[in-house]
Amino acid sequence: MHYEFAEYRLSPRLMELRGPDGPVPLEPKNFALLKLLVEERHRAVSKDEIFEKIWPEVFVTEASLSTAIRQIRRAVGDDGDRQAVIKTVRGHGFRFVAEVKEAGMPSAVVKEPSVVPEPARRPTIAICPFQLVGGDAQNQAIAEAIPAELIVTLSKLRWIKVIARGSSFQFAQAGTDLGQMAEQLGSRFVVTGLVEQFGSQLAIVVELADTQSKEVIWTDRVTGALQDIFDLRARIARDLANALELQLPLHEAAKLEHAPSDSIDAWGHFHLGMRHMYRYNQTDNLIAADHFRNALALDPSFPRALSALSHTEFQIAFQHFEADVAQHRELALRHAEEALKLDPLDPFCNLTYGRAKWLVGDAENGLIWVDNAISANPNYAYGFYNRATLQNVLCNGDAAAKDVAIALDLSPIDPNLQSMLGTRAMAAFLSNDLQTATGFADRAMRAPHPYVYVYIIGALAHAKSGAMDRAVECVEDIQRQKIPFGKEEFLRHYNLRDRDRKTELVGLLDQLGL
Repeated sequence: MHYEFAEYRLSPRLMELRGPDGPVPLEPKNFALLKLLVEERHRAVSKDEIFEKIWPEVFVTEASLSTAIRQIRRAVGDDGDRQAVIKTVRGHGFRFVAEVKEAGMPSAVVKEPSVVPEPARRPTIAICPFQLVGGDAQNQAIAEAIPAELIVTLSKLRWIKVIARGSSFQFAQAGTDLGQMAEQLGSRFVVTGLVEQFGSQLAIVVELADTQSKEVIWTDRVTGALQDIFDLRARIARDLANALELQLPLHEAAKLEHAPSDSIDAWGHFHLGMRHMYRYNQTDNLIAADHFRNALALDPSFPRALSALSHTEFQIAFQHFEADVAQHRELALRHAEEALKLDPLDPFCNLTYGRAKWLVGDAENGLIWVDNAISANPNYAYGFYNRATLQNVLCNGDAAAKDVAIALDLSPIDPNLQSMLGTRAMAAFLSNDLQTATGFADRAMRAPHPYVYVYIIGALAHAKSGAMDRAVECVEDIQRQKIPFGKEEFLRHYNLRDRDRKTELVGLLDQLGL
């Protein structure tokens, strides 16, 4: 059943508000509040009842409630003056006053059966024996050792299902049809490869393919000496793990871009959301959050979707996309906690919880959870980058520089490239290596989708180096973004633990007029 009013449709089961132009983004608490007001439209709902039902066991100010009402009114085309949808009952609370039609209700009074969403099915991958070309027969073990290493490495990634070696290694024949593999193994993706031997040298080609579309998603070629086979195996495993994190969501999103929303499963919505999540602007952040909520409506116990939703809440608070940043800090932490409870071993869940702890001012404990993420996946570029960020907050510039170097080596064309470069610039700034700081800051500002803090770091680095004209240009770039922030917001997130460095930072921010 859903509720229709004006040009809008509210679907509690799908956790979706749709308007004349499609889905309307709403934060989870705002959605819950709108649903409460619609369902209790026959009466005015008191503020105390709202706090009790929407924010149980959490202290929330009336200002936060006012912000939530204002955001809901804006979402449904209402405002505080017209109050055609939500009326303020002064001294008491609020009442939903628009005419509502209940749709989807059977004509007879029949209890609606409970709907249990189907859990999201993890992507399944099969890794087949590689083919040895031009090598000695006694080196056939190499062609099996490499995929065996990949199975061990990828099995540690909680979000993907890896077919056991006993099954996938039955497909040792070259040229086996991908459709046959998919049918017999139940795998959506398959990894194949060639090992070419030229005397004491090896060339290894690895390919990740989609068994449904027959498309190649990712391929790599590494070369080296036969005696370095262990290093080559480790490099291939590292690169494939990163390709699955980055390339697979992009591949899936491209296929689903024009598909009807009701035909997309939970993983599909997750991949579509990931496509927008790292663009660091308000519009894409809202689109990403909407997809993650759709994924959770289909599977409420989807840990990665909860972690991704935490990430979007983090960006709202971090970049001040909304006025009530305290609410979004709380949501970022809460969603991350829920995800971690569902899967305490998933690297992404550990990482987003560590980021959320930093967001609420606890960088020291945040670092512990980011360390957990890296322990779970030693090839996690996003983990090393985030650990570098927290090391900067703790004023460990040299450690931060090492972590960024690892992140860039693992993923040199990462969607977070601008953030990685900005973090490296901050590390150099803290180590008083100003030439390196300004160089990385300029690279960060030229990278795709630079966000406001990259420009702040660039302004700080150039100001400290004495290049005030360039620092002023960075400040002007910040002002053009029209994001309401000041030094207080920056210092909250970069609350340097070294008092002298923080004093220096405050002085530079004052000098720049930020």
